[in-house]
Amino acid sequence: MSQDRSGFFRRLLQTRSHNVLPALSAVSPEKMQGEAFIRQLLKEAKSEDGWDAPLLQTRFVVVDTETTGFNPSFDVLISIGAVEMHGDRIELGNPYHSLIRPEFDRFIPAVVTKLTGITNEQAAAAPDIKLVLQQFLEYAKDGVLVMHHASHDIRFLNAALWRFSRAHLTHRILDTHDVAKWLHPRWNQYGLDDLLQTYQIPVLGRHTALGDAKMTAELWKRLLTESIAKGIETFGELREQMVLANR
Repeated sequence: MSQDRSGFFRRLLQTRSHNVLPALSAVSPEKMQGEAFIRQLLKEAKSEDGWDAPLLQTRFVVVDTETTGFNPSFDVLISIGAVEMHGDRIELGNPYHSLIRPEFDRFIPAVVTKLTGITNEQAAAAPDIKLVLQQFLEYAKDGVLVMHHASHDIRFLNAALWRFSRAHLTHRILDTHDVAKWLHPRWNQYGLDDLLQTYQIPVLGRHTALGDAKMTAELWKRLLTESIAKGIETFGELREQMVLANR
């Protein structure tokens, strides 16, 4: 991919970060320090030279979240799970996972407890969102975030980041749903359960943040292999295909 084309798609995909600071008189020194720390982590995560990084030399962080519902204006995060990958190698010995004490004392609906196994009692004893966000961002660093149906997780992560630090994710992001749809445009179903079945990936810990992150990592490993087989070598080339496929 030429430098001009690389620059075009980089500009096309870039999103503006939000750096609006709250009034200093409205926050405590401790909160200001936490906000500054998160903004610094997000600044460090914004990779300027990652566009041309070879996929097999890229650090991926496969992420999944659990929430109290589907509306980030009202519902909140209750769990984050992540698995590190280096190229197509999954580092199962170094995962990240935490339950989260719900913001605003949100109640976890019974249907969510039945699905995820997370009870209100467990969540009440969990760390608060600002600590979990800091831990997660320290774990993710500047890795490419990989998610399935990424818009859900991104909306909730960004909503929490905005409430606490007036910032949004700055990471490069890949959605395994979109990659699978590009690779296999004639398939009818691209849900996680459908793709796990298609690729014969064992279903373990479904609807838990860490379990889904591990299974999505296995899925991404297979999709990555197929992408490379089609001649895609860098992150930028893969993102270019995602843009072209959705035009």
